[in-house]
Amino acid sequence: MRGSVDLFRQAAACAALGLVAPLAQALDGVVVATGLNQPLYLTAPGGDGRQFIVEKGGLVKILSGGAVQSSPFLDLSSKVATGGEQGLLGLAFDPGFSTNGRLYVNYIDAATNNTVVERYTLANGAQSVDTSTAQRIIAITQEPYENHKAGWIAFRPGDSSNLYIATGDGGNGNDPQNNAQNPSSLLGKILRLDVSGNGTGYAIPTTNPFIGQGGVRPELWALGLRNPWRNSFDRASGDFWIADVGQGAREEINLERAGDPGGHNYGWRLREGSIPTPGVGGSAPGLTDPIYEYTRDVGQSITGGYVYRGPSIEGADGRYFFGDFVANKLFSFALDAEGKPVDLRDDTAAVLDATGLQGISSLGEDGLGRLYVVGINGVVVSLVPEPSTWALVLAGGLALAWAARKQRPGA
Repeated sequence: MRGSVDLFRQAAACAALGLVAPLAQALDGVVVATGLNQPLYLTAPGGDGRQFIVEKGGLVKILSGGAVQSSPFLDLSSKVATGGEQGLLGLAFDPGFSTNGRLYVNYIDAATNNTVVERYTLANGAQSVDTSTAQRIIAITQEPYENHKAGWIAFRPGDSSNLYIATGDGGNGNDPQNNAQNPSSLLGKILRLDVSGNGTGYAIPTTNPFIGQGGVRPELWALGLRNPWRNSFDRASGDFWIADVGQGAREEINLERAGDPGGHNYGWRLREGSIPTPGVGGSAPGLTDPIYEYTRDVGQSITGGYVYRGPSIEGADGRYFFGDFVANKLFSFALDAEGKPVDLRDDTAAVLDATGLQGISSLGEDGLGRLYVVGINGVVVSLVPEPSTWALVLAGGLALAWAARKQRPGA
């Protein structure tokens, strides 16, 4: 039992003092899928017990009942560029998917090497998506490099109209075109588009933060990002978590609270994390610092994650879980009363030992709020309570009960 001896001693010490100690459940990792081809993401519609896995090459597969279905849910392999960091990079289900069948994808187009976001509609009762239903929402001109394409897309809880889109700076080192700080470029940004209409295209949400400002694209929600890889909305609070991959010094996590009007500049390429970017850095008024950052001795390519809101891991509610692709590590932290990260834990050994997962390309959240870790080597792991935790809780409870009995008059 990993860590059980120390926790038992803690429980026994508390019992001796007449205190009741809350025992958080330890974590474990259970392999739920193997043999996938470079999986990059996992998601699901709200309330759905299935998991939908995005593969870099252009397929979306369904994990259901403990098995990956043989026929793909969506096949875009003929139109997706896959060099470098290109590929099928994002998937989002419309909040009304159960009735309207709409879903959205973000990929790099093989014909143009540009970013494309499209909507597809699943026919009622169909088991796979008819690609002829494609409706193009936006195409974003990319740089000629194969890296920093980001690609995450999602709807904020409670907002069924506006799709958020993460774009990288377009690639190469140190953002040579300075796209992330250029307000007339869509690269190195978070975009917010109103996709509630029918047909192709989009509208500009009336509450976007830069509307009416000269030289600034109205699609922008935030700027100053290098390669925001795997962002998320807290399904309970609506808080927006943005993880941005560093250049060579810092990996960072940014947090926008629900109700934030947007418009933040996160600093790239002027800053990397909270420090001037080595060799090219500078400053500008109004830059927003990350809520958390770490140096290259810890990891070298952050993979953003989720705030846990699932049904099964006691004591984990509200903790933010994230990973590092290069270091193949999984971390989590909580926020204190002032909103600052506390209780950082390295959950790598507990979750990844003996699972064979390598290269954390994504974390995933299913329709019930359960969390998963996705490995680029084709392995998907579910985060679950360590089975031994229940025995530990029972043992601790017995120790506390015995101590309380000893203290009762007449015992």
